[in-house]
Order: sequence, then C-alpha cells, then structure tokens
Amino acid sequence: MIPFVRRRDGVHLTLSRGERSVLESLTAQLMQILQGDLAGDPVALRLFPVAYPDDPEASAEFRRYTIVDLQTQKAENARIVHDWLTGRVSGPFDREAEQAWLRCLTDLRLTVAERLGIADHDPDDPDADPDGVGSEIGLRDVYDWLGYVQEHLVVTLQGHGD
Repeated sequence: MIPFVRRRDGVHLTLSRGERSVLESLTAQLMQILQGDLAGDPVALRLFPVAYPDDPEASAEFRRYTIVDLQTQKAENARIVHDWLTGRVSGPFDREAEQAWLRCLTDLRLTVAERLGIADHDPDDPDADPDGVGSEIGLRDVYDWLGYVQEHLVVTLQGHGD
C-alpha cells in the first residue's frame, strides 16, 4: 500500500490497518526504550552517538548538556507518530507531524539496525556480514520496509508523491 498521499490540504497517512499495527508496535517499543535506562543499551549509542570520538571528556560534557533534551524530543516524536497510527490524530500533517514522522522513522531504522547488527562494513574484517542480515530475515524485512515508508514520505513531502 501507499503509506502517504498528498491532497490539496496536505499530506495524509494512508497506511493499511496491518501496516499501522506494525508501526504502532515499533513506536511503542521505541518509547519504552527512550523512557528507560539507556546506560548500557547498545541502541542508546546508536540513537545518541558519541559527539567527539577522540575526546572522551568533551563527549561526556556534550552528553551531560544534551542527552535529556534529545531523549525528550525523540520520545515526543515517537508519541506524535503513535497518535497518528492509533487514530488519535487524523487529517493532513502539519509541520510538526512531518518532522516527527521523519525523525521517528530514522530512529526506528537505527533501532532495528542495531538489533540486526547492521553497521558500516569493515573491509578489514573478512568474517563481517556486509549486509548485517544474519539469521534475522523477518526483522530485515521490517528494516527495509521502514526505509520504503521513510523514502515515500520524503518524496510525498517534496510534492512528487501521488
């Protein structure tokens, strides 16, 4: 199905009930991650990467001043998307919804990528799985589908989608 459609009054969500259900579950899980203790969770490092890899002190200071705001904004983006998926909000997207969707889809893809072990390919590691697929084919399908949904949203927002 086509995830989004542009009408005269703006972009509308057109996901099927099943697709909404999958995204609803993923956003609920993302909200749980963001509301929990991020210390030691590899997803947290993916969502909140080290700002200065060569300077642990500067990275710690940067994190201390930004992590709460970043975590709050990511959780708010997920909540906004979740509200659209559950039907609490409907109609055309406003600017806040557009940005929340774009950012939340990115966070969902990063989360799934971390769970799958998808990372930049290390050409010096002959045993690395360059696609990061491993045995998680179903989850890989979800990752690919999230990429499709995100791409379709971008194209639709640019006015090129149907």
